[in-house]
Amino acid sequence: MPKKLKLTESQTKLKSELEILHNQIWQYIESDQKLLSGDDASRLYDEMARKAHELHMSLKDSGHEPKHHKYMIENRGCTPDDVRFYEHVHPVQDLLAFIENVHANDDPKDRTIGKTFTLKVFTKRWGHYDQYEITRTDKGWDIKGLVAASCSCDKMMKPGLNEILEHDSVCYPKQINIFFEWLWNKAAEEGLTKAKVQAAINKIGKWISECEKNAPREGVFEGLIE
Repeated sequence: MPKKLKLTESQTKLKSELEILHNQIWQYIESDQKLLSGDDASRLYDEMARKAHELHMSLKDSGHEPKHHKYMIENRGCTPDDVRFYEHVHPVQDLLAFIENVHANDDPKDRTIGKTFTLKVFTKRWGHYDQYEITRTDKGWDIKGLVAASCSCDKMMKPGLNEILEHDSVCYPKQINIFFEWLWNKAAEEGLTKAKVQAAINKIGKWISECEKNAPREGVFEGLIE
């Protein structure tokens, strides 16, 4: 059962006022920002932020500090007890959700730290698929090639993955590192299962392999990449 907060009379009043402001801003957004002038919209956002901050601090002072998702705090670029944190509809939405259920904004458990995955990549140099062993760590990834020792990498899989692929003369997409960083963060934020992380890695492996297979190496390009 959701655990709903029991509010004081003043907190209930603040919540009601905040809900009205929140709904007015959503109406403004859904009207393609045509419902209000820029100045009026700015004042409405400021008032929403002020009310949300006031409610947040009141709940905190009464021993029920509102909890927000880790990604929300990172995206806002400031702490929830800063009035600027609530200058956006989504943190306000989460504040109202927290009041209805104190566990509404709990972050999912990270389920794949320490788990090992396989990255399968085709190499023209050897004419077959190679498998790299990848372990997700609390700071990024560890990667191990067929003969190379395990290399600790950041969330973007740097520098290990790039070094291994270049050692094997593999042509790979230049954006590959941001995809591994995105995957690492999604696994943490959404508590992805091992199967889902592996499925994502399979897609990256297929992408690298297609790039490698389609890289021109004949004719005028012969000898460019050994």
